[in-house]
Amino acid sequence: MKKRIISTLTLFIFIFSGFTLNVQAENKERVTFGTDLTDAQEQEMLKGFGVSSDNVSIDRITNEDIIKQLGLDPNDKSNYQGGCYSSSYVKLKNDNGIVVDAKNLTEVTGLMLSNALLTSGVTNAEVKASSPFPVTGTSALSGILKGFEAIQGKELSLKNKKTAQKEIETTSTLADEIGFDEAAAVINDVKTAVIKKAPKTEEEVSSIVQDVTKDYKIPLSDTQKENVTNLMVDIKDLNIDYSKVKDTLNNLTDQLSTALDKAGTQLSDSGFFQKALDGIGDFLSGIGDWFKSLASKDSAVDPHYT
Repeated sequence: MKKRIISTLTLFIFIFSGFTLNVQAENKERVTFGTDLTDAQEQEMLKGFGVSSDNVSIDRITNEDIIKQLGLDPNDKSNYQGGCYSSSYVKLKNDNGIVVDAKNLTEVTGLMLSNALLTSGVTNAEVKASSPFPVTGTSALSGILKGFEAIQGKELSLKNKKTAQKEIETTSTLADEIGFDEAAAVINDVKTAVIKKAPKTEEEVSSIVQDVTKDYKIPLSDTQKENVTNLMVDIKDLNIDYSKVKDTLNNLTDQLSTALDKAGTQLSDSGFFQKALDGIGDFLSGIGDWFKSLASKDSAVDPHYT
């Protein structure tokens, strides 16, 4: 009788545990609050995100979390200045790239965050980043990444996250000089080329930066190109697989093109045609690989006859 009761309890625990794991696996949403928000401000953020505390998991992020998340220097006092107010909602998706809606962030846009998230290792996500009042948003990435890592149950590469934060800073500086969407488009264009061509040296990276930006209607200064090159050298070292992020990069390019069109600006005359040519090149390359695979199969030697 005792053995039967124990067996029943064990079975019940196993079933319940499986149910709990399934529920957690299906919970692909997360909210992260800056730790200095009041209760009323947290409720305001939840309302803006369109969720409630009853149906979404919530984390809070401190200065210490930001420093650890982005690999910042814990001895640098400037990393502790100000309170933590930036908050985010993250929903993991299976496709359709990265879409970020940013509000009350004065130095960072949704498209800049989308770019940085791809560098961090995120490929498909819906994100909302906001604050109850205007803040710079330069550390908003850390809260988003914390939410994403909580959903997937493992941490992203610290090297990727540090590079992504450097990307935010580089893009923000460039945005002060040429415009937010224009800066995000520059970084996206050059990063796409760097990931696709996989350069081996800094000189090769510099050459890519020169080639991509030479026909821009907004000419970049030597200093701006140098800053972009320094960032892209770090991105090169991440060895991002182009085949795994191609769709996300194309999606971001489309978002940026739409944003620039709405603003009545154009970064380059050849952007659309270059994308079309790249697509034709990928198609022809795929056909060539297919024929090569057929030829290799026909010429393969039967291992039983040597």
